[in-house]
Amino acid sequence: MNKKWFKYTVLFLILIIAAYFLLSRTTRYSIDRSEVIISPDSIKSQAEHYAFGYQPELKYSEERSPCIVQYPLKKAYYGDLHVHTAVSADAYPDGTRTYPDDAYRYAKGAPIALPVPEGSPPLSVQLDRPLDFVAVTDHSETMGEGYICRNEGKFPGYSSKACKTFRQGGQPGMRIFLTEMARMRPKRNRSVCGENNQDCEEATRIVWREMIESAEKAYDKTENCSFTSFVGYEYTRTSNNNHLHRNTIFNNASVPDLPATFIGYPDLHSLLGKLETSCRQDIETCDVISIPHNSNLSGGNAFNQKALQGFSQEAQQAHRKQRNAFDRLAEITQHKGTSECQNGFIDILSDEDEYCNYEAIRKLGKLDKAIDLSTYIPRMYDVITKECEADDMDPKDNFYKGNCLSSHDFLRGALLEGLHVEDHHHVNPFEFGFIGSSDTHLSTPGQTNEANWSGHIADETTLADRLGESILARYNKRSSNPGGLAGLWAVENSRDALFQSMKRREAFGTSGTRISPRFFVGRYPPNLCEEKNWLALAYQNGTPMGSKLPPQTEGFQMLAQATRDPHPSAKGLEKLQIVKGWLDQSGQKRVKVMEIATMERADSEGDDVLCAVYTDSDYDPSLNTYYYLRVAEAESNRWSSAQCEALPIHERPKGCKNDSLKKIRELAWTSPIWLTPMQP
Repeated sequence: MNKKWFKYTVLFLILIIAAYFLLSRTTRYSIDRSEVIISPDSIKSQAEHYAFGYQPELKYSEERSPCIVQYPLKKAYYGDLHVHTAVSADAYPDGTRTYPDDAYRYAKGAPIALPVPEGSPPLSVQLDRPLDFVAVTDHSETMGEGYICRNEGKFPGYSSKACKTFRQGGQPGMRIFLTEMARMRPKRNRSVCGENNQDCEEATRIVWREMIESAEKAYDKTENCSFTSFVGYEYTRTSNNNHLHRNTIFNNASVPDLPATFIGYPDLHSLLGKLETSCRQDIETCDVISIPHNSNLSGGNAFNQKALQGFSQEAQQAHRKQRNAFDRLAEITQHKGTSECQNGFIDILSDEDEYCNYEAIRKLGKLDKAIDLSTYIPRMYDVITKECEADDMDPKDNFYKGNCLSSHDFLRGALLEGLHVEDHHHVNPFEFGFIGSSDTHLSTPGQTNEANWSGHIADETTLADRLGESILARYNKRSSNPGGLAGLWAVENSRDALFQSMKRREAFGTSGTRISPRFFVGRYPPNLCEEKNWLALAYQNGTPMGSKLPPQTEGFQMLAQATRDPHPSAKGLEKLQIVKGWLDQSGQKRVKVMEIATMERADSEGDDVLCAVYTDSDYDPSLNTYYYLRVAEAESNRWSSAQCEALPIHERPKGCKNDSLKKIRELAWTSPIWLTPMQP
């Protein structure tokens, strides 16, 4: 009898193990390849016009006083387009208790209180220089849930177990709603949201109106034009724990009644289709862009041109047009790492780039955790991060699995992939400019100074906490960095002027410094940098960053110029580099970094200004090509060493002894300029 039961028990265990093995490797959802994709055919979605000497006229889309001061040759404005407050369902459980009104006041120069451990003295921070513009971009998916859980007596869901966990805080509180966003097809919590999710929809509507009102109150519509606030939100698609998040930025306050969410629009083509119909088509004065961020953590999926494999050719072409029309910018750096490039990918022919691993979170060959939530039973396992291959893409949902890393996860590689797609389909889906931002979850936009940065979440507001062990998860700790800034060249500080520059990609990103880089392609003499009216001539005889030009069969030059951050603590400029990306005659992706100017000072402080006119003697008008400018400051201390060295030795936290980089070079990146190839 015992032997018989033993055999049954063993058989049962084998069946359980087999079932687990099968269900943990069987994809739960298949993509619907018959879905109709909305082509971006509105006037607002048509291609921008670029030509030497051309600059579009500025028109207001809302009632406001004209700015009393304008800059026909454009001024650099600095801001943050990625900001979270207590409205976000990960920030509130962490301890953040400040809201959009507080974030806008902070951006203008007011102090703000930070959450601190219980029993600690109060802590507040203040920017040493106000920002010019900000968008508060709280997570749209959980606006309603957060409101219900924070406000007693408003909705029945306040008393739910989920809301109690949310209010208790910590990692369980943060995960109670946002963990659902890591699934392929997320659902709302019925105990909080009520029948048919009606309570969460109503609560979301309340929060959305409040966010619009906050942005309207903060916006300076007087002739002084001292500060610009944008209405926005974050679309938080974290499919299979990969970051496919996007910040949605509107040109004014005439916006749809509700923000789009990953729950309602679980695929990118459905999100962009919704933005086309609900904003660009349905509201006369509404315009919008969608800014992808953290592609470095997307596992091959942020710029996967095979995402619609198996769809009709018409549907795939419509999606390429969607991305070209809405992905006008991409976030090149923020606190969860920099997404410019990484050395070592076999599909790109290039020399090693000294800055390609700048503030890198994921690296080829690194031991990492892979999580698969797309199957019937989730599983977690260790992997050595490798380059994505064809076998890593699941044909059921066209999604890369296994936590692989692709050259397309980085903007330089995605730009090259865009050239490849354009050569075959005449539309470039990955034709975006660059910005930086912070991704703060403390309502502190623009707090990017390495010396006094106070973290991004409540668990990082003390130096000891910031220096904790690094993990690739919600709490990045020591591997995190202060994040970056968005830079825009515009004629004035108004919504319409700045949004025009976003859409035309006359934009740049910095790693937190306020370098002001200029980049043009045109017909320029070699001594242009020495001319007093060099900038006027640059616009008159060329076109700035972000432009797309036809093939240049005649000679052309690139003008690169940068001015240092004027802050007393900032270092001067060390070098200017032009990064060239192109497809050679065989279709091979290639990159070359060309150093065109270096500092003249003998010390290590760097120059105030660097400028150069450069001719690429290897340019071939028959090849699809892009160029962008990268500017490097002289070497300075990273936050993890700067803040430790500022303390007496006996006051330094234990974490000050670490293996993090001691020195960095702050960087700035301009949007590319594209040169299309001659047609055969």
